Amino acid sequence: MDFIERFREAVKIPTWWPAGAQPGDAAAEAPLLRFQEFLVARYPAFHQAAERRVLSPYSVVYRWPGADSSAAPNKSGPVLFLAHYDVVPAETEKWTVDPFGAEVKDGFIYGRGTLDMKDTLISLMEAAEQLCAGGFKPRRDIWFAFGGDEERSGSLGAMETAKWFANLKIGFDWILDEGTPIGENQIKGIDSPLALVSIEEKGFLSLDLTVTQKPGHASRPPKVQAVAVLARALCRIAKKPFPFKLVPTVEHFFRQAGKLSGGVQGLVMRHARLLGPLFFRAVASNPTIVSMLRTTVAMTQLEGSAADNVMPSEARAVINLRLLQPWTIERAIAFIKKAINDERVTVSIHGLGADPAPANPAYRDSERPGWKELAAALETAWPGVAMTMFIMVATTDSRHYKELSGSIFRFSPYKLNPADMSGIHGHDERISEENLRRGLQFYTKLLGSI
Repeated sequence: MDFIERFREAVKIPTWWPAGAQPGDAAAEAPLLRFQEFLVARYPAFHQAAERRVLSPYSVVYRWPGADSSAAPNKSGPVLFLAHYDVVPAETEKWTVDPFGAEVKDGFIYGRGTLDMKDTLISLMEAAEQLCAGGFKPRRDIWFAFGGDEERSGSLGAMETAKWFANLKIGFDWILDEGTPIGENQIKGIDSPLALVSIEEKGFLSLDLTVTQKPGHASRPPKVQAVAVLARALCRIAKKPFPFKLVPTVEHFFRQAGKLSGGVQGLVMRHARLLGPLFFRAVASNPTIVSMLRTTVAMTQLEGSAADNVMPSEARAVINLRLLQPWTIERAIAFIKKAINDERVTVSIHGLGADPAPANPAYRDSERPGWKELAAALETAWPGVAMTMFIMVATTDSRHYKELSGSIFRFSPYKLNPADMSGIHGHDERISEENLRRGLQFYTKLLGSI
């Protein structure tokens, strides 16, 4: 059985969380435990060389001991690789293939989790297995922390694992998690692929907006209805977006991207800060670029009555914010409340939020721990592809580890175009066999350099 077949096996394990299930539900947790044991069965050389610790169905940790076990003051610290094995559910009826069939078609493997993110996890294990089978031993400790609930905030997996490391007083020179890819045709006018290595991450916040009223028969509606009040609140939010801000990481990205884009567009990108408001107006219609330049608000859920002829006792909307520095959870809530300006609308936090994870202020491309190793691995797998710092606009498990390292990278070494990206959390998620094999090259080189 080769790499591709083992990857397909991993995709076939349905590690999604059923609606209504709670932690401790044996049926819901069974696929997570099955995946943990799949790793043991398929990667024997690595499991012989590494120390394995299962913290829960949502967390398995490995320590791959380094050859240098001295306590010398200048000794390099350990490195941590993060990944998660849970996936989001799939609307089976809207896929053209079985979401958990791992079907191979036209050079692609289809299935939920092929891009998010069993590709990375299995590539890491394959690389480690090959290196261990060949007798390789890293110079310093390499740790792997795999989570089983990243898609549900990581509170049982990554958050508890980070506490476990902290209690043992284990910190890391640098950390690598899933993240932004090698972008291809992501921005109009830039034809060259660009490896986007995120060094900071936007925050995450979902808010419940609720309006209550007296329930009753729909034949006797009140003059002012809860849904109308809620709708007006949503319209006010839409009309008052968060202000634009050009943070240093994004400014650096545009300078790099501007070198790959000619004409006026390249000039505008290279001088984004100088142009200020003119630059913001020029890019305001591009959602991809806007997500890097402001705290965004997505209106994701609406609830009213359970029946079409009953007035609801409560109308509720959920909005999801991705927080750009300097917006914290507290400041963002205050901004939303001010935009709504209606005491009839109650604003409360929905689920678990997180403030932005800032970049290390001492960052320099050539000096940051791990950057050179990433660059060398990229050159091996994707020769000639330029690498630049970027900002992660989604959320990753790495946000729970920000106290354990001053150097966290979020990068996935796969070349993806907009059509590929749409499969993440979408229908017919897929990855090309070429991407998988190049990803394996990347992680083999990276692990072998540590």
